[in-house]
Amino acid sequence: MRRLNGGSITPQQRTAWTRGIEEAFVDVRPGMRITGLYLPGQGCRFYVDDKFSREIADPVFARAFFAIWLDPGARDTQLRQRLLGQAGND
Repeated sequence: MRRLNGGSITPQQRTAWTRGIEEAFVDVRPGMRITGLYLPGQGCRFYVDDKFSREIADPVFARAFFAIWLDPGARDTQLRQRLLGQAGND
């Protein structure tokens, strides 16, 4: 999230984002599922094993967070395709 397509975040934003992530995510165990829901223009929500965990009402955070995996320039293009349901649709 440090890349932000040439943008930058303030130390206060970084602290808030870190706190939000720490509150949203628990220690992951085998079989556990964490789901992120992107809410355009609003932020995002996270669920752990289908139970609401945390909402982060920051659209800049949400875009940066989901861009890690879904941006066309994401490092793992195969994972991106699978997440978007495009695997095998070359």
